[in-house]
Amino acid sequence: MAEIHRLNGYLGSIYHLFPATDESELFSVLVHHPIDLILINGEPGDLWDGVQTCSLLKSMPAFAHLPIILLVRANNPETRVGYLESGADAFMEKPYSRDYLRVQIRNLLANRRRIHNHLNRALPVNLPAVRGAGTKSAFLVRLNSFICEHLSDPGLDVDGLARLMNISLPTLYRKVKSVSDTTPNELINSVRLDKAAELLAFGGYKVFQVAKMVGFNSRSNFGRAFNRQFGVTPKEYQQTA
Repeated sequence: MAEIHRLNGYLGSIYHLFPATDESELFSVLVHHPIDLILINGEPGDLWDGVQTCSLLKSMPAFAHLPIILLVRANNPETRVGYLESGADAFMEKPYSRDYLRVQIRNLLANRRRIHNHLNRALPVNLPAVRGAGTKSAFLVRLNSFICEHLSDPGLDVDGLARLMNISLPTLYRKVKSVSDTTPNELINSVRLDKAAELLAFGGYKVFQVAKMVGFNSRSNFGRAFNRQFGVTPKEYQQTA
């Protein structure tokens, strides 16, 4: 808990953090929230073996693309090699500085963005344009988070989204119109399909599996919707990525 408190002090003003105290909580966070990077505190012999957890995540197609930083005690060169062999993108020996941790995270996220940008240049993604910043952008991020949490539910619609956000349907339409050149229903489909593209590119799943994971009951409907947004079929996108 002390490490979580320290990390919150170092990073809480910059990033949205989802703390987990064991493997079970970690996988719950990964399933229910859009995660860009994982920090693991723990070493061999601890109750939560961080190295083994890292190896497990890197062996799972759904999470292998996520950058992982191991926070470890200073050790000998052989042990350091073991940290990297676990699949970790980086490891930091304690005590580590706040600034060094921030730079390491920023660099890993920048590298991941470059990969996505490369794919997007090959197969353009039609994301909704955001007007303004500040509270407007924050609303769109919150909206996106609610959609991601219920992505696999084929019944998620505009009415359900309004209920989840505890606002009226007219308010939802008005707010979405103020921040985006799209409707709430188009936004739901866009988030579904963007996640589908990510899973197809990095997840190692079959097309029908991805369709179910993002809330499509019909593979043919999924294929048509994907083709409208990306200009290629899911299979073509997967092969190119």
